[in-house]
Amino acid sequence: MIFLALFACLAVAIATTSDTNLAVARNRIASQQAAALAETGIQLIQRNLGGVNLSGDCSSASALYEAIAEKLEVLWASSTMVDAADVAWNDAGVTVPTITLDDARGKIDLQIAVSNSIDNNTTVTITSTGSCGNASRTARYNMMVQQGQTALSLYGISSKSAVRLTGHGRIQGLNSNDEGSVLAATYSTSPAIYLSGNASITGDAKICNPDASIKTTGQATIGGSQSVGVGEPEWPSVDQSIFRPYATNLRTSGASGDVTLSNIRIPAGTNPTFSGKATLNGIVYVESPNIVTFAGNCTLAGLIVCEQPSVDNLNANKITFSGNASLSAVVPAGSQYDGLRDLTGSAVLAPGYSVKFSGQSNAVGGCMVASEFEFTGQALTGKKKKNEDDDSDEAPTVTAIRGGIINLRDSGFKVAGKATLTIDRSNLNDHPAGLTSSYKLVCISGSYSE
Repeated sequence: MIFLALFACLAVAIATTSDTNLAVARNRIASQQAAALAETGIQLIQRNLGGVNLSGDCSSASALYEAIAEKLEVLWASSTMVDAADVAWNDAGVTVPTITLDDARGKIDLQIAVSNSIDNNTTVTITSTGSCGNASRTARYNMMVQQGQTALSLYGISSKSAVRLTGHGRIQGLNSNDEGSVLAATYSTSPAIYLSGNASITGDAKICNPDASIKTTGQATIGGSQSVGVGEPEWPSVDQSIFRPYATNLRTSGASGDVTLSNIRIPAGTNPTFSGKATLNGIVYVESPNIVTFAGNCTLAGLIVCEQPSVDNLNANKITFSGNASLSAVVPAGSQYDGLRDLTGSAVLAPGYSVKFSGQSNAVGGCMVASEFEFTGQALTGKKKKNEDDDSDEAPTVTAIRGGIINLRDSGFKVAGKATLTIDRSNLNDHPAGLTSSYKLVCISGSYSE
């Protein structure tokens, strides 16, 4: 009986130990499966969002969340694993609907949220929680939000049209010859870059069309390299909405003589001319269509922003600088310009407009974006008379265009006469106010953690 009791106790002990070991094994397997599911969630987001461009303005956390959610909805539209319609976002981040395994023994919960302040190197953390049975494991991985480089950050002059320089027309850099680089992205015209007479480009000349050419005749020169078939860069979009609130004063006519105007909005169809000693400070917001002329000794201390025309017509939408009209793009002091002074880097934002500089007009202080450009006479050379009674001219002064010029349409880009475009790209802000580009999520190697 004693041996029987001992054997019974031993059997119970063995059974208990076996049950415990089985439970430990089950828990270990569940924990491992939960960890694998958490890692699977991370890999899912990496594969779908790593290196992907996000459209729209991602300069705030909420805008970034919205862009990520919209991208996932598109990427997963035909997925049988995730219901794309249930991808949600709010001020706390993006939530992916729970992914449940077919046998309902495991699931993945995903959360995407900004883990530091919004700037040009914003970090987004993906949190993936895998669950299996009673086990739960969480893994994290970081991605960096990078704003794309546009044509403005790569070239002094970027044009979707052919570029033509004639006479003594010149494109040059202020600090180095490289700043005077030119890109022509037309696929409809050859040669895509053409120089004649004594025209010159100090930097590189590049074209996107592999079947087009770069041509020089006469004494024309290109100081840098010449490249055919280069990749087309990203072209920025113009956001006029951030400027419109500052255009508080309606102006239904032009002005001539000694008059000062501040933060004006020009209604569509007004077609005004500002001349004489008229001074325009702050923002000049132009509704479309319009033909606006700055002539004589008119001075603009601020920037021009044009509403996108609803009808594509460069003949009905023009900005012209003639005579000694000047554009400094430097907003003056004064409380009425508070906020506007922080929107720096741009001088002319005129998508859908033809912009022309002639005579001895000049522009400095910011980039220019339009849908056609023409520079003639002594535009932008800074050449001025010694005094009003003296017909002789002083030697040209250097008038730099801060940032560069972008032509958004396959229309025309012409530099003629003695016009000189001097590009200053030193300490350049790659993202001037009013210009937006895509954002990209870049995986950060080594950031995985559990």
